[in-house]
Amino acid sequence: MYAQKNWYEMLIFHVISRKILLFLYFHFSGKKFWETDPIQTWDTINGVGLRNHYICTTLASRIMVEQKSGIIINISSYGGLKYLFNCAYGIGKAACDRMAADCAHELKKRNVACISLWPGPVKTEYIQENIIDKAVEGKAGFGSSKIFENGETIEFAGISIVHLAADPNIMAKTGRILQTTDLACEYGFTDINGDMPLCMRKVNDLLKFGGWTKLAAFVPDFIKIPHWILHLSANKF
Repeated sequence: MYAQKNWYEMLIFHVISRKILLFLYFHFSGKKFWETDPIQTWDTINGVGLRNHYICTTLASRIMVEQKSGIIINISSYGGLKYLFNCAYGIGKAACDRMAADCAHELKKRNVACISLWPGPVKTEYIQENIIDKAVEGKAGFGSSKIFENGETIEFAGISIVHLAADPNIMAKTGRILQTTDLACEYGFTDINGDMPLCMRKVNDLLKFGGWTKLAAFVPDFIKIPHWILHLSANKF
């Protein structure tokens, strides 16, 4: 999505098609990467997402660099840190996060911010129909519905982006991975239903998700897993 108003430009980019969702759930059901067609797998998952992230980031940057202002926000996910769905998906998300960091390095002196935004579990229409509703009906969905029970609405990431756009110190965040629930705590907003979605850094949310609800009640909201621990959890050295 590209929006322009007077001197201000913002690029918010996220592409995932219904075809990709069906591919992830059906084609990769129980299969390892070597058991699938590598060209089909890569092109279906990253031919749209990662490729177009880079193309659109480059084209938008040309305008923003010239005017010396702008924000580029690429929507990524936890799959860039830890294994999720399959190898090609994780590779694409890790590359998206790295792209935000490296593009930010080259854009910073031009006063253009580049950020990777991680939503949590999102209750999209597709997830609602095929996972949450089927779980309520007692039918087998495509995956566990538990993680989506307190997930984000599709508007939550948009609210996060609105606050980022209004932040006069946005350049302090350039090159970073930002999570929607962290931004909600920082800027003081909730989801459109008034709830705070599941935060994968909050210790009490993780305890609840693991079934330790009584223990979770004694853990304050402000106790979170530090970012440096998340970083080390994916350390490749």
